Amino acid sequence: MKAHIKVGSVTNAQRGAKILRLYSINTTVTRLEHPNVYDGCGFVLNVDKDEYERAASLLKQNGIRILGIDNV
Repeated sequence: MKAHIKVGSVTNAQRGAKILRLYSINTTVTRLEHPNVYDGCGFVLNVDKDEYERAASLLKQNGIRILGIDNV
C-alpha cells in the first residue's frame, strides 16, 4: 500500500523527494487528479505505507510543510 503526502507546491514536492531519497526512502512525485481547495496545487509524494511516518518526520525537520496524508 502507498501513502500520499500532500505538499503545497511542485517546488516543495521536488525538494521533499530529494530529501527522502537521501534517506533511502523511495518516492515519486505526482499530482492529484481532482485536488480540493485544501490540497494547494495538488502535488503529493508517494511513499510506502510503512515509511510514511518517518518520511513525514524528515520532511517537517527539513522545513517542508505537509498539508495532509492519505493512505491509498
